Amino acid sequence: MKPANTVLLALVSAVAVIAMFLDFATYTSGGETNVDTATTASITSEEPRQNDILDVPTFVISGPGGSAKCKAFPAENGLPGHNALTIEQGCAGLYPPLAQARTWHNNEDGTIDLADDTGRTIVAFSPGDGLAYISIEPRSVVLSMSTEGVLTY
Repeated sequence: MKPANTVLLALVSAVAVIAMFLDFATYTSGGETNVDTATTASITSEEPRQNDILDVPTFVISGPGGSAKCKAFPAENGLPGHNALTIEQGCAGLYPPLAQARTWHNNEDGTIDLADDTGRTIVAFSPGDGLAYISIEPRSVVLSMSTEGVLTY
C-alpha cells in the first residue's frame, strides 16, 4: 500500500470517528420530547393488594390434593435462619397446631421448621422433587409448601 493511501485511510477513519461522537452527543443531549406531561401525570398506578406484594416472602401451604390452602409470611428479623412468621388463620383448618406457628427456621440441611413461641417444631418441611417443600414431621401430617400459586390463591 502506498503511503498516500495509508494517510487517506487514516484521515477517513478519523473523520468517521469524529462524526460518530458528534452524532452520539446530539442524540444524548436534552431537547424536546413530545410527552404530554399533563396526561402522563394523571395516570394512576394501581395499588398492590397485601397478598400481591412479592417483596414480602409468601408461601402457600396446601393439604392433600391442594384443595385446602393458606398463606404463610416469614419476615426477616435479624437472626440468621430464624424469622418471625405470620400465618393466615385458615391454616388451622389444614392442621390445627399451625395456628400457633410464630417462627420460621431455615436449617442447614435445607429443611424448614415452623415453630411456636417456645421454639417447639410444629411442622418440618423438606425440599420435594419439584418447587414445593413436603412435610416430614409429624409423619401423620401431609402438607406441601411452595411459592407457586401465591398470586392465584
